[in-house]
Amino acid sequence: MERITSKLRQFLVVTLLCAEAVTTAISQEEPRAIDLNALAARGETLANEDQLAVELRNQQPDDASRRGFDIGMAAAEGQTLPGPGKQKLGASLPANQQRGFNIAVSFSLERNRNAKLGAVGAKIAQADPAVAAARNDKPNDRFGSEELFVFYRLGFDIAMGIFGDPALGAQGNTAWGPGSQKIRDSLSGAGQAGFNAAVKLRLGQEPPPSAPPSSMPTPRPRTPARSPGGATTIDNSATPIDSLGKRSRALDEINGDLKDAGSERSNEIRCRGSRDAFIFTAENSKLDSTGATIIITLLTFEPSSQAAGPRGEGLKPGQCSWVNRPMNERFLIRFETPANAQLKQQLHGSPVDTSPAAAERFPDAQTIPAYLKDSNHYWSFFGAKPVNNFFTATGHKFWKPGLVLGPDDPTGKKNSSRDVFTPKKPE
Repeated sequence: MERITSKLRQFLVVTLLCAEAVTTAISQEEPRAIDLNALAARGETLANEDQLAVELRNQQPDDASRRGFDIGMAAAEGQTLPGPGKQKLGASLPANQQRGFNIAVSFSLERNRNAKLGAVGAKIAQADPAVAAARNDKPNDRFGSEELFVFYRLGFDIAMGIFGDPALGAQGNTAWGPGSQKIRDSLSGAGQAGFNAAVKLRLGQEPPPSAPPSSMPTPRPRTPARSPGGATTIDNSATPIDSLGKRSRALDEINGDLKDAGSERSNEIRCRGSRDAFIFTAENSKLDSTGATIIITLLTFEPSSQAAGPRGEGLKPGQCSWVNRPMNERFLIRFETPANAQLKQQLHGSPVDTSPAAAERFPDAQTIPAYLKDSNHYWSFFGAKPVNNFFTATGHKFWKPGLVLGPDDPTGKKNSSRDVFTPKKPE
Protein backbone atom coordinates (compact mmCIF):
# COMPACT_ATOMS: atom_id res chain seq x y z
CA MET A 1 0.00 0.00 0.00
CA GLU A 2 2.82 2.37 0.89
CA ARG A 3 4.47 1.59 -2.49
CA ILE A 4 1.24 2.42 -4.39
CA THR A 5 0.81 5.66 -2.42
CA SER A 6 4.40 6.66 -3.18
CA LYS A 7 3.92 6.03 -6.90
CA LEU A 8 0.68 8.05 -6.89
CA ARG A 9 2.46 10.89 -5.13
CA GLN A 10 5.26 10.86 -7.70
CA PHE A 11 2.70 10.82 -10.52
CA LEU A 12 0.87 13.84 -9.09
CA VAL A 13 4.11 15.80 -8.63
CA VAL A 14 5.19 15.13 -12.24
CA THR A 15 1.71 16.08 -13.53
CA LEU A 16 1.72 19.35 -11.59
CA LEU A 17 5.20 20.23 -12.83
CA CYS A 18 4.20 19.54 -16.43
CA ALA A 19 1.07 21.62 -16.06
CA GLU A 20 3.08 24.51 -14.62
CA ALA A 21 5.59 24.26 -17.47
CA VAL A 22 2.82 24.30 -20.08
CA THR A 23 1.14 27.28 -18.42
CA THR A 24 4.44 29.17 -18.28
CA ALA A 25 5.19 28.42 -21.94
CA ILE A 26 1.74 29.60 -23.03
CA SER A 27 2.03 32.79 -21.02
CA GLN A 28 5.42 33.48 -22.59
CA GLU A 29 4.14 32.88 -26.11
CA GLU A 30 1.07 35.08 -25.76
CA PRO A 31 1.94 38.65 -26.75
CA ARG A 32 1.14 41.31 -24.24
CA ALA A 33 -1.78 43.43 -25.40
CA ILE A 34 -0.95 47.03 -26.27
CA ASP A 35 -3.04 49.60 -24.45
CA LEU A 36 -3.79 52.03 -27.27
CA ASN A 37 -5.71 54.34 -24.95
CA ALA A 38 -2.66 54.67 -22.70
CA LEU A 39 -0.44 55.32 -25.74
CA ALA A 40 -2.85 57.97 -27.03
CA ALA A 41 -2.88 59.72 -23.64
CA ARG A 42 0.91 59.64 -23.43
CA GLY A 43 1.24 60.89 -27.01
CA GLU A 44 -1.03 63.87 -26.36
CA THR A 45 1.09 64.77 -23.36
CA LEU A 46 4.27 64.56 -25.45
CA ALA A 47 2.76 66.67 -28.21
CA ASN A 48 1.80 69.39 -25.75
CA GLU A 49 5.45 69.67 -24.69
CA ASP A 50 6.56 70.80 -28.18
CA GLN A 51 5.05 73.81 -29.97
CA LEU A 52 5.68 72.37 -33.45
CA ALA A 53 4.09 69.07 -32.41
CA VAL A 54 1.07 71.00 -31.08
CA GLU A 55 0.67 72.71 -34.46
CA LEU A 56 1.04 69.43 -36.32
CA ARG A 57 -1.54 67.76 -34.09
CA ASN A 58 -4.02 70.60 -34.51
CA GLN A 59 -3.68 70.34 -38.28
CA GLN A 60 -5.08 66.82 -38.31
CA PRO A 61 -8.52 66.94 -39.94
CA ASP A 62 -10.56 64.90 -37.43
CA ASP A 63 -10.57 63.04 -34.12
CA ALA A 64 -9.47 59.76 -35.73
CA SER A 65 -6.40 61.38 -37.31
CA ARG A 66 -5.52 63.08 -34.01
CA ARG A 67 -5.81 59.78 -32.16
CA GLY A 68 -3.46 58.17 -34.68
CA PHE A 69 -1.12 61.14 -34.26
CA ASP A 70 -1.11 60.75 -30.47
CA ILE A 71 -0.38 57.04 -30.70
CA GLY A 72 2.46 57.77 -33.14
CA MET A 73 3.97 60.35 -30.79
CA ALA A 74 4.03 57.80 -27.98
CA ALA A 75 5.33 54.99 -30.20
CA ALA A 76 8.28 57.12 -31.34
CA GLU A 77 9.11 58.57 -27.92
CA GLY A 78 12.90 58.69 -27.62
CA GLN A 79 13.31 56.91 -30.98
CA THR A 80 15.58 58.10 -33.79
CA LEU A 81 15.09 55.43 -36.47
CA PRO A 82 12.11 53.65 -38.04
CA GLY A 83 11.67 50.01 -37.13
CA PRO A 84 9.39 46.98 -37.50
CA GLY A 85 7.70 47.55 -34.13
CA LYS A 86 6.40 51.00 -35.07
CA GLN A 87 5.50 49.81 -38.56
CA LYS A 88 3.53 46.87 -37.19
CA LEU A 89 1.70 49.08 -34.72
CA GLY A 90 0.82 51.62 -37.41
CA ALA A 91 -0.46 48.90 -39.73
CA SER A 92 -2.72 47.54 -36.97
CA LEU A 93 -4.58 50.84 -36.57
CA PRO A 94 -7.81 51.67 -38.41
CA ALA A 95 -7.20 53.24 -41.82
CA ASN A 96 -8.43 56.67 -40.71
CA GLN A 97 -5.78 56.79 -37.96
CA GLN A 98 -2.77 55.63 -39.97
CA ARG A 99 -1.87 58.88 -41.73
CA GLY A 100 -1.84 60.80 -38.45
CA PHE A 101 0.28 58.04 -36.91
CA ASN A 102 2.83 58.21 -39.71
CA ILE A 103 3.09 62.00 -39.63
CA ALA A 104 3.73 61.91 -35.88
CA VAL A 105 6.38 59.20 -36.22
CA SER A 106 8.11 61.02 -39.09
CA PHE A 107 8.18 64.26 -37.15
CA SER A 108 9.36 62.60 -33.92
CA LEU A 109 12.21 60.69 -35.54
CA GLU A 110 13.47 63.77 -37.37
CA ARG A 111 13.24 65.91 -34.24
CA ASN A 112 14.69 63.28 -31.88
CA ARG A 113 17.80 62.79 -34.01
CA ASN A 114 18.60 66.46 -33.46
CA ALA A 115 16.69 67.20 -30.25
CA LYS A 116 19.23 69.46 -28.54
CA LEU A 117 19.98 71.49 -31.66
CA GLY A 118 16.29 71.94 -32.45
CA ALA A 119 15.45 73.03 -28.92
CA VAL A 120 18.25 75.62 -28.91
CA GLY A 121 17.19 76.93 -32.32
CA ALA A 122 13.58 77.34 -31.19
CA LYS A 123 14.71 79.30 -28.12
CA ILE A 124 16.86 81.55 -30.29
CA ALA A 125 13.83 82.32 -32.47
CA GLN A 126 11.89 83.28 -29.35
CA ALA A 127 14.66 85.62 -28.22
CA ASP A 128 15.59 87.18 -31.58
CA PRO A 129 12.80 88.87 -33.62
CA ALA A 130 14.87 88.82 -36.82
CA VAL A 131 15.39 85.06 -36.55
CA ALA A 132 11.70 84.56 -35.73
CA ALA A 133 10.67 86.54 -38.81
CA ALA A 134 12.94 84.47 -41.07
CA ARG A 135 11.75 81.23 -39.47
CA ASN A 136 8.08 82.07 -40.04
CA ASP A 137 8.52 83.38 -43.59
CA LYS A 138 7.05 80.82 -45.98
CA PRO A 139 9.34 80.32 -49.02
CA ASN A 140 6.98 81.05 -51.92
CA ASP A 141 4.35 78.34 -52.28
CA ARG A 142 6.67 75.37 -52.20
CA PHE A 143 5.92 74.54 -48.58
CA GLY A 144 2.48 76.11 -48.44
CA SER A 145 1.11 73.04 -46.72
CA GLU A 146 0.92 73.74 -42.99
CA GLU A 147 2.16 70.23 -42.27
CA LEU A 148 5.21 70.69 -44.48
CA PHE A 149 5.82 74.13 -43.01
CA VAL A 150 6.18 72.51 -39.58
CA PHE A 151 8.97 70.30 -40.97
CA TYR A 152 10.49 73.40 -42.63
CA ARG A 153 10.69 75.24 -39.30
CA LEU A 154 12.07 72.15 -37.58
CA GLY A 155 14.94 72.12 -40.09
CA PHE A 156 15.40 75.87 -39.55
CA ASP A 157 15.65 75.37 -35.78
CA ILE A 158 18.19 72.55 -36.14
CA ALA A 159 20.45 74.69 -38.33
CA MET A 160 20.09 77.65 -35.98
CA GLY A 161 21.26 75.40 -33.15
CA ILE A 162 24.46 74.87 -35.15
CA PHE A 163 25.07 78.29 -36.72
CA GLY A 164 23.19 80.59 -34.33
CA ASP A 165 24.50 83.02 -31.75
CA PRO A 166 26.62 81.13 -29.17
CA ALA A 167 25.58 83.71 -26.56
CA LEU A 168 22.07 82.26 -26.91
CA GLY A 169 23.24 78.65 -26.60
CA ALA A 170 24.06 77.70 -30.19
CA GLN A 171 27.29 76.06 -31.30
CA GLY A 172 28.17 79.21 -33.22
CA ASN A 173 29.69 77.53 -36.27
CA THR A 174 30.89 80.09 -38.81
CA ALA A 175 31.58 77.79 -41.77
CA TRP A 176 29.93 74.88 -43.54
CA GLY A 177 31.41 71.44 -42.91
CA PRO A 178 30.79 67.72 -43.42
CA GLY A 179 29.04 67.38 -40.06
CA SER A 180 26.51 70.08 -40.96
CA GLN A 181 25.97 68.54 -44.36
CA LYS A 182 25.35 65.11 -42.89
CA ILE A 183 22.70 66.50 -40.56
CA ARG A 184 21.08 68.54 -43.35
CA ASP A 185 20.97 65.63 -45.79
CA SER A 186 19.28 63.38 -43.20
CA LEU A 187 16.22 65.65 -43.02
CA SER A 188 13.04 65.55 -45.06
CA GLY A 189 12.79 67.77 -48.15
CA ALA A 190 10.95 70.49 -46.23
CA GLY A 191 13.38 70.16 -43.33
CA GLN A 192 16.35 70.59 -45.67
CA ALA A 193 14.81 73.74 -47.16
CA GLY A 194 14.36 75.23 -43.68
CA PHE A 195 17.90 74.24 -42.73
CA ASN A 196 19.26 75.96 -45.86
CA ALA A 197 17.28 79.13 -45.08
CA ALA A 198 18.80 79.34 -41.60
CA VAL A 199 22.30 78.78 -42.96
CA LYS A 200 21.81 81.56 -45.51
CA LEU A 201 20.57 83.87 -42.77
CA ARG A 202 23.63 83.25 -40.60
CA LEU A 203 26.41 82.78 -43.17
CA GLY A 204 25.07 85.10 -45.86
CA GLN A 205 24.96 82.47 -48.61
CA GLU A 206 23.24 79.23 -49.55
CA PRO A 207 24.99 76.08 -48.32
CA PRO A 208 26.53 73.86 -51.01
CA PRO A 209 24.49 71.01 -52.48
CA SER A 210 25.19 67.41 -51.61
CA ALA A 211 28.48 66.53 -53.26
CA PRO A 212 30.21 63.17 -53.81
CA PRO A 213 33.49 62.48 -52.06
CA SER A 214 36.68 63.33 -53.98
CA SER A 215 37.67 59.70 -54.38
CA MET A 216 35.13 56.97 -54.45
CA PRO A 217 35.84 53.47 -55.74
CA THR A 218 33.38 52.26 -58.32
CA PRO A 219 32.04 48.85 -57.30
CA ARG A 220 31.31 46.11 -59.78
CA PRO A 221 27.80 46.67 -61.16
CA ARG A 222 25.07 44.34 -60.05
CA THR A 223 23.99 42.00 -62.80
CA PRO A 224 21.08 39.62 -63.15
CA ALA A 225 21.78 35.98 -63.97
CA ARG A 226 19.77 32.90 -64.82
CA SER A 227 19.73 29.94 -62.49
CA PRO A 228 19.64 26.38 -63.88
CA GLY A 229 15.87 26.38 -63.35
CA GLY A 230 15.44 29.46 -65.48
CA ALA A 231 14.53 31.87 -62.67
CA THR A 232 16.17 35.27 -62.44
CA THR A 233 18.67 35.64 -59.61
CA ILE A 234 20.74 38.62 -58.49
CA ASP A 235 24.38 38.80 -57.47
CA ASN A 236 23.99 40.10 -53.93
CA SER A 237 27.73 40.65 -53.51
CA ALA A 238 27.70 43.64 -55.82
CA THR A 239 26.23 47.12 -55.75
CA PRO A 240 22.40 47.23 -55.60
CA ILE A 241 20.55 48.16 -58.74
CA ASP A 242 19.60 51.79 -58.35
CA SER A 243 16.03 52.90 -58.97
CA LEU A 244 16.61 56.54 -59.76
CA GLY A 245 13.91 57.07 -62.35
CA LYS A 246 14.86 53.87 -64.17
CA ARG A 247 13.16 50.52 -64.18
CA SER A 248 15.03 47.49 -62.88
CA ARG A 249 14.09 44.54 -65.08
CA ALA A 250 15.78 42.03 -62.74
CA LEU A 251 13.89 43.18 -59.66
CA ASP A 252 10.67 43.64 -61.61
CA GLU A 253 10.80 40.04 -62.81
CA ILE A 254 11.26 38.81 -59.25
CA ASN A 255 8.38 41.01 -58.07
CA GLY A 256 6.21 39.99 -61.03
CA ASP A 257 6.06 43.41 -62.65
CA LEU A 258 6.95 42.69 -66.29
CA LYS A 259 3.45 42.34 -67.62
CA ASP A 260 2.71 40.02 -70.51
CA ALA A 261 -0.40 40.28 -72.62
CA GLY A 262 -2.46 37.95 -70.47
CA SER A 263 -1.52 39.29 -67.04
CA GLU A 264 -4.22 40.72 -64.79
CA ARG A 265 -2.34 42.47 -61.98
CA SER A 266 -0.05 45.46 -62.27
CA ASN A 267 2.65 46.36 -59.74
CA GLU A 268 2.57 50.01 -60.77
CA ILE A 269 1.25 52.55 -58.27
CA ARG A 270 0.22 55.89 -59.72
CA CYS A 271 -0.15 59.10 -57.71
CA ARG A 272 -1.88 62.36 -58.53
CA GLY A 273 -0.48 65.61 -57.21
CA SER A 274 -2.12 67.95 -54.74
CA ARG A 275 -1.00 71.05 -52.90
CA ASP A 276 -1.28 69.77 -49.34
CA ALA A 277 -1.69 66.00 -49.58
CA PHE A 278 1.72 64.30 -49.58
CA ILE A 279 4.35 63.97 -46.87
CA PHE A 280 7.89 63.13 -48.03
CA THR A 281 10.16 61.88 -45.25
CA ALA A 282 13.90 61.29 -45.72
CA GLU A 283 14.37 57.95 -43.97
CA ASN A 284 18.07 57.53 -44.69
CA SER A 285 20.79 58.29 -47.23
CA LYS A 286 23.59 56.44 -48.99
CA LEU A 287 26.09 56.79 -51.83
CA ASP A 288 25.56 55.19 -55.22
CA SER A 289 28.30 53.65 -57.37
CA THR A 290 29.35 57.11 -58.65
CA GLY A 291 29.58 58.61 -55.17
CA ALA A 292 26.40 60.68 -55.51
CA THR A 293 24.11 61.01 -52.48
CA ILE A 294 20.88 59.03 -52.67
CA ILE A 295 17.94 59.76 -50.38
CA ILE A 296 15.78 56.84 -49.22
CA THR A 297 12.35 58.44 -48.98
CA LEU A 298 8.98 57.49 -47.51
CA LEU A 299 5.96 58.98 -49.26
CA THR A 300 2.74 59.20 -47.23
CA PHE A 301 -0.41 59.26 -49.33
CA GLU A 302 -4.15 58.67 -49.26
CA PRO A 303 -5.03 55.34 -50.94
CA SER A 304 -7.84 55.48 -53.48
CA SER A 305 -10.80 53.11 -53.35
CA GLN A 306 -10.71 52.99 -57.17
CA ALA A 307 -8.11 51.90 -59.70
CA ALA A 308 -6.03 54.77 -61.05
CA GLY A 309 -7.22 53.92 -64.56
CA PRO A 310 -5.48 54.30 -67.94
CA ARG A 311 -5.99 58.08 -67.94
CA GLY A 312 -5.75 58.68 -64.19
CA GLU A 313 -9.51 59.13 -63.99
CA GLY A 314 -9.80 57.07 -60.79
CA LEU A 315 -7.57 59.38 -58.72
CA LYS A 316 -8.62 62.44 -56.79
CA PRO A 317 -5.91 65.02 -56.06
CA GLY A 318 -3.55 63.67 -53.42
CA GLN A 319 -4.44 60.01 -53.95
CA CYS A 320 -2.46 56.97 -55.12
CA SER A 321 -3.67 53.60 -56.35
CA TRP A 322 -2.79 50.57 -58.39
CA VAL A 323 -3.19 51.22 -62.10
CA ASN A 324 -5.79 48.49 -62.63
CA ARG A 325 -7.34 47.81 -59.21
CA PRO A 326 -8.34 49.68 -56.06
CA MET A 327 -5.93 50.19 -53.18
CA ASN A 328 -7.48 49.70 -49.76
CA GLU A 329 -4.35 48.85 -47.84
CA ARG A 330 -0.97 50.43 -47.15
CA PHE A 331 -0.44 54.18 -47.34
CA LEU A 332 3.36 54.46 -47.67
CA ILE A 333 5.80 54.04 -50.56
CA ARG A 334 9.55 53.75 -49.98
CA PHE A 335 11.70 54.78 -52.93
CA GLU A 336 15.17 56.09 -53.70
CA THR A 337 16.05 59.30 -55.50
CA PRO A 338 19.12 61.56 -55.84
CA ALA A 339 19.57 64.30 -53.29
CA ASN A 340 20.41 66.69 -56.13
CA ALA A 341 19.97 65.64 -59.77
CA GLN A 342 21.38 68.96 -61.02
CA LEU A 343 24.62 68.86 -59.06
CA LYS A 344 26.77 68.94 -62.21
CA GLN A 345 24.96 72.03 -63.48
CA GLN A 346 25.52 73.80 -60.15
CA LEU A 347 29.18 72.84 -59.95
CA HIS A 348 29.82 74.07 -63.51
CA GLY A 349 27.75 77.23 -63.20
CA SER A 350 25.20 76.06 -65.78
CA PRO A 351 21.54 77.12 -65.56
CA VAL A 352 19.50 75.08 -63.08
CA ASP A 353 15.91 74.13 -63.90
CA THR A 354 13.70 75.56 -61.16
CA SER A 355 10.42 75.28 -63.05
CA PRO A 356 7.45 73.38 -61.56
CA ALA A 357 8.09 70.63 -64.12
CA ALA A 358 11.81 70.23 -63.32
CA ALA A 359 11.23 66.69 -62.00
CA GLU A 360 10.43 65.48 -65.52
CA ARG A 361 14.08 66.05 -66.48
CA PHE A 362 15.79 66.06 -63.07
CA PRO A 363 13.89 63.93 -60.53
CA ASP A 364 15.36 64.28 -57.04
CA ALA A 365 14.45 64.82 -53.38
CA GLN A 366 13.59 68.46 -54.07
CA THR A 367 11.93 68.46 -57.49
CA ILE A 368 9.58 65.49 -57.00
CA PRO A 369 7.75 67.01 -53.97
CA ALA A 370 7.48 70.32 -55.84
CA TYR A 371 6.16 68.56 -58.94
CA LEU A 372 3.44 66.80 -56.98
CA LYS A 373 2.06 70.08 -55.65
CA ASP A 374 0.10 70.35 -58.93
CA SER A 375 -3.07 68.28 -59.29
CA ASN A 376 -2.40 68.00 -63.04
CA HIS A 377 0.87 66.17 -62.37
CA TYR A 378 1.21 62.41 -61.84
CA TRP A 379 4.01 60.13 -60.68
CA SER A 380 4.31 56.36 -61.14
CA PHE A 381 6.16 53.89 -58.91
CA PHE A 382 7.13 50.53 -60.40
CA GLY A 383 7.75 47.06 -59.02
CA ALA A 384 5.83 47.97 -55.87
CA LYS A 385 6.17 45.16 -53.34
CA PRO A 386 4.52 45.13 -49.89
CA VAL A 387 6.96 45.12 -46.95
CA ASN A 388 5.47 45.56 -43.45
CA ASN A 389 3.07 48.51 -43.75
CA PHE A 390 4.64 50.13 -46.82
CA PHE A 391 5.50 49.39 -50.44
CA THR A 392 9.03 49.39 -51.82
CA ALA A 393 9.42 50.58 -55.41
CA THR A 394 12.16 49.45 -57.81
CA GLY A 395 11.75 52.51 -59.98
CA HIS A 396 9.70 55.67 -60.47
CA LYS A 397 9.00 58.30 -63.07
CA PHE A 398 6.58 61.07 -64.03
CA TRP A 399 3.47 60.03 -65.94
CA LYS A 400 1.10 61.85 -68.30
CA PRO A 401 -2.12 60.52 -69.82
CA GLY A 402 -1.49 59.35 -73.38
CA LEU A 403 2.32 59.60 -73.22
CA VAL A 404 4.46 56.50 -73.76
CA LEU A 405 7.84 56.48 -72.00
CA GLY A 406 10.71 54.05 -72.07
CA PRO A 407 13.14 53.64 -69.16
CA ASP A 408 15.84 55.76 -70.84
CA ASP A 409 13.49 58.12 -72.65
CA PRO A 410 12.22 60.78 -70.24
CA THR A 411 10.96 62.99 -73.08
CA GLY A 412 8.85 60.25 -74.69
CA LYS A 413 10.47 60.60 -78.12
CA LYS A 414 10.95 56.85 -78.39
CA ASN A 415 8.53 54.12 -77.45
CA SER A 416 9.99 50.90 -78.77
CA SER A 417 11.03 49.61 -75.35
CA ARG A 418 9.03 46.88 -73.68
CA ASP A 419 9.27 48.80 -70.40
CA VAL A 420 6.59 51.36 -71.16
CA PHE A 421 5.82 53.66 -68.26
CA THR A 422 2.50 55.02 -69.49
CA PRO A 423 -0.29 53.68 -71.70
CA LYS A 424 -0.43 54.42 -75.38
CA LYS A 425 -2.87 57.09 -76.43
CA PRO A 426 -6.20 55.50 -77.36
CA GLU A 427 -7.00 55.29 -81.06
